[in-house]
This record gives sequence, structure tokens and C-alpha cells, in this order.
Amino acid sequence: MADIKFRDTAHRDFFLENMMKCRVNDCYHRAFFYVMGIASETRANINQMFNFKEDCIEPEGMHGGWQTSGTVKVCHLAFNLWNGYAEEGRERRERYFTPEELFCCEFAPYFMEGIKVRYPEYCRELPAPRKQTEISR
Repeated sequence: MADIKFRDTAHRDFFLENMMKCRVNDCYHRAFFYVMGIASETRANINQMFNFKEDCIEPEGMHGGWQTSGTVKVCHLAFNLWNGYAEEGRERRERYFTPEELFCCEFAPYFMEGIKVRYPEYCRELPAPRKQTEISR
């Protein structure tokens, strides 16, 4: 966890504070609160997006008047990392959960960090490629 890159002090403080509120410290909670802490608006509205008593996400919070195009992306990724959530509907809302849709914003570098937090076993550093000594044909 020491290698996590936070956007700013408020992001780090939010993450730590909310992890202390949780009953469980696992990769699902860490990824969720890391991503939800990226934007000040999602930090301010966390109680509309997460039910601490029931320990679950609140998809209804996606329709709050405070949501912006950027915060919707933050919430979509956080929900998806929590349990694979993708909003279904007649308008094919699932498309809003694709990497193309989510990562086209200023938060993309922090979204990558959130993925590393959720999947640490798969996001380890890769070994340096070996130099090729012969020319392959």
C-alpha cells in the first residue's frame, strides 16, 4: 500500500478515514474508497454512494444532482471494482462502463492506480525484456 499514488492530501486522508470506518480491509474496499476519493465531489457525497451500516454500494446515488460527467466516471469505476457492477437498461448503459468511456478524462492515471489496488496479484511490475541477440525471420 505504500506505493499508492494519491492525487493530493485530501484524497489520501479520505481513503484512510473511510478504511477506518469499514469492518473489512480487503482489496474491494481499498479500491472502492481509493477511486471514490479521487474527486472532491465524490468525497463530499460518499454517504449517498456507500452504505456503511450495510457495507454496500448505493447505485441510486448515481442520479444525484451533484453528479458531473467526471464524477459519474469515478463512480462507475468504483462500483465496477467493488463487484463488477455495470448499470443495465434499455439504453444500453453498459457502454458507459467500458475503458474507452471511463478513461477518457483527467482521472485516468488515478483510475489505473485503483485497478492496481483492486488486483495487486496481477498488476505487479513486469521483468525487463531480454535483449534479442539474433535477428528472427
